[in-house]
Amino acid sequence: MKNWVGIDCGSQTSQYKNELTWQTDEGFIKTGENKWISPNSKTKLDQLRTLRVFKEQNKNCYSLPAPTTDRYFIRAMFHYGNYDGLSNPPTFDLQFDGNKWITVQTSLSDTIFHEVVYASKGNNISVCLARTQDNQFPFISMLEIWAIPDDSYDIMTRDKAWIKAYRYSYGGSDVILGYPEDRLNRIWVPMTPQDLNAVKANFTTLDYTTVNYPPDEAIIHAVESPLPSESILLQPFTITEMTRLDHVSVYFTEIVQDINAIRTFDLYVNGKWEFTITPQYKNCTGYMINTRSFTFLNVELFPSFDSTLPPIISAIEVYTATDSLVSAGTSQDDLDGLAVLIDSFEQLKGWSGEPCLPSDTVWQWLACTGSYVNPPRVTSINLSGYGLNAHLPDFSQMQALETINLSNNSLSGPIPDFLGNLPSLTLLDLRDNGFSGEIPRSITDNNKLTYYLDGNPNLDQPKKKNLALIVGLAVGIPIFLLLVIAVIIIVYFSKRKPPAPSPVQATELQMGETNQNENTFVTVTTEAMVKPNSIEQTTLQSEGESFTSAPNGTHANMPIHANGYSAEISGEDISSNINSEINNHQLGVQDIDEEELNDLLRQHGSTGANVRT
Repeated sequence: MKNWVGIDCGSQTSQYKNELTWQTDEGFIKTGENKWISPNSKTKLDQLRTLRVFKEQNKNCYSLPAPTTDRYFIRAMFHYGNYDGLSNPPTFDLQFDGNKWITVQTSLSDTIFHEVVYASKGNNISVCLARTQDNQFPFISMLEIWAIPDDSYDIMTRDKAWIKAYRYSYGGSDVILGYPEDRLNRIWVPMTPQDLNAVKANFTTLDYTTVNYPPDEAIIHAVESPLPSESILLQPFTITEMTRLDHVSVYFTEIVQDINAIRTFDLYVNGKWEFTITPQYKNCTGYMINTRSFTFLNVELFPSFDSTLPPIISAIEVYTATDSLVSAGTSQDDLDGLAVLIDSFEQLKGWSGEPCLPSDTVWQWLACTGSYVNPPRVTSINLSGYGLNAHLPDFSQMQALETINLSNNSLSGPIPDFLGNLPSLTLLDLRDNGFSGEIPRSITDNNKLTYYLDGNPNLDQPKKKNLALIVGLAVGIPIFLLLVIAVIIIVYFSKRKPPAPSPVQATELQMGETNQNENTFVTVTTEAMVKPNSIEQTTLQSEGESFTSAPNGTHANMPIHANGYSAEISGEDISSNINSEINNHQLGVQDIDEEELNDLLRQHGSTGANVRT
């Protein structure tokens, strides 16, 4: 086999079997634990007695050599064997080069294996096991890769991978065929449908084969319909991915040589005629068809009208194409930056393979843009608490980073200046480390960057941006200014002198107070109203107390006591109020006399009030 590599996963030593050397995991992967299956689990293959399980990382990748651009067969085999004593075989995803291969559902007793045909794009092919459910830890028992001859499966396009769905050897014994019987190392499962007859050729080897080099043992055994006139309808092949393309390879030979007999029939796939077949004695003739199936793939052989022998078939293979392959993996700049981090820290040595694809199993300490961006970019690094204990290397080529969290480690040395120059970075968390020196200006002067540096005792005190403080000030300052303006307005209007009330309002006020308290007596001189220039004294009396205003138009404040209440008024207020009230009643000051004034006061209900001149 060309470029064959076989890994006996979980084994401590290499083994030589059937002219092939099975290697250990070392050199292909750096993560995982080696385990033995339970002694109660039986298997015929020595390579299935051990396995490698992955409990730490969410994705663990083998790097398999693929030195040529050939198409490669890749096979992964899983034998749970109750290695953990839990009787709980896990389910997980299998991937290659950032493409999903298949969801693996392991069995408590059976061995499960999956194969894929894939064209290499570089020097290595990454095969990854990804944890998709909590406490469902991926494991693997065997892993193989080998190149396919160029003339085999040549109608399988290189823009897709082709997953093996079925491979049957019809009419044979219960022995599963593989290497060395099959030079291409395929595994052929024996199958004899109940309504068909198992037959065997009268020769043991083939002279030649036309396609794909099936093993002779798989071809010299066959099944045929009971009667020459009866067709063969193979049990429908279930196809889970209805929107994908399927590949069918079928193989035939004539098992007896009889010049008087004719065996010819038509091949239909999914109801469509494909070929008229006349098998040849001691030769294998094969036919390949690409078709699209819906739930089931149907293969039928209808005898021709002149055929004297029934339809016959020796073997069949069915493959299903994947969706279009990833055209571009994670940006090379990001891959280079991640390689720098992995090389710098022992804690990251186990990470390999495609970091951002498939998008549902990104490395657990990264976030990426996803497959909708081509190529995907790494947008976040979260290595908080990973125990990193060296200087921080330069990964400035990772220009799409938006957040970096390296808190709670033992990183030392100066903070690199490039961190503040990453164009998309908005959050930088370096708390609880051992950084020292000054904070780069590229960080402190970056207005769009929020950074945290607490817990670095050897670091110069940073001018830390506090997002809560910024938000608080942004909201609080405008509110404070509004309150200040409101206070100024209130103070301004409170200090404005209110307009003097009209004489009528003043008189009504004074008289109303008199009515409410008949024990209060007010003595007002009217001299100021009749002869303003001759005012010498205004006296108010209340319960035996009197207060006198200053002469010559000046006024003193006068306390007033009534029924236990007290207030202070000025003579100026009394005079102006009375004068305003009289003016509002359109009374001429120059014509009023004492009698008229008394009548006016009586009209306003000034009972108990005495007016003195």
